[in-house]
Amino acid sequence: MIQVKELSKRYMIKEAYGRRTPLDAVRQASFTLADGTGYALVGESGSGKSTLARMLAGIERPSGGEIWLGDRNLAALKGRELRLARAEFQMVLQNSRSALDPRRTIYESIAEPIRCLVPAGKQQERKSIHELAEKVQLPVQLLGRLPHELSGGQQQRACIARALSVAPQFIVFDESVSGLDVTVRKQILDLILRLKREERSIFLFITHDIDVALYMAENIFVMKEGVIVEQIANAGSYADFTHEYSRTLIEALPPKTVFR
Repeated sequence: MIQVKELSKRYMIKEAYGRRTPLDAVRQASFTLADGTGYALVGESGSGKSTLARMLAGIERPSGGEIWLGDRNLAALKGRELRLARAEFQMVLQNSRSALDPRRTIYESIAEPIRCLVPAGKQQERKSIHELAEKVQLPVQLLGRLPHELSGGQQQRACIARALSVAPQFIVFDESVSGLDVTVRKQILDLILRLKREERSIFLFITHDIDVALYMAENIFVMKEGVIVEQIANAGSYADFTHEYSRTLIEALPPKTVFR
């Protein structure tokens, strides 16, 4: 279980004449994520979703608040403790191509977190990577190729395999399908849903699309201007959203998908 308590992130923005003003990207976010459960976080661009995701994944340090995983406050970890804890929380980014080192083969990219966080012998490493490739439906023969030699969907499968490689307790998918065409997008979403059923990890899927959120998770958070304005358990349709901002997002959907 992950408990987030009053998590905040403030940036100092440099304006004209060198003046610096504060920007609160995330403001006192509090929620609980249960083990083996899927969640979705919805909001417009600039709402603070990705900033929140980076804090949860340990990429950015909060300005305030706590992230409790068991009896440890991840927000307070530093140095070696933080590096070792990275095996427990992983992130799959929107742009899979830029997330993969263009000079490394797909095998090497998947192997990197294993070697850094849960080192194993060469034979076991190879066995694990081949099993991961099979799990995400990435042909084993592609493991020796460079990222530019793979399609967008194949690159995203490689990124998912890399995130799973250290058996994390928590995985954040940050707009992980937004750059893919419709058919591949559906395939990757279904892959993530299957993995959610098979793995014991907590999955948080971040998106600007309420339709995708409803497809991916029954537990949905809605975020606006750095604040979580609505939390919905067991969401099944547009009718479950009651906050004014949530209704605005629904009304902005194409007419054929808007709930009536």
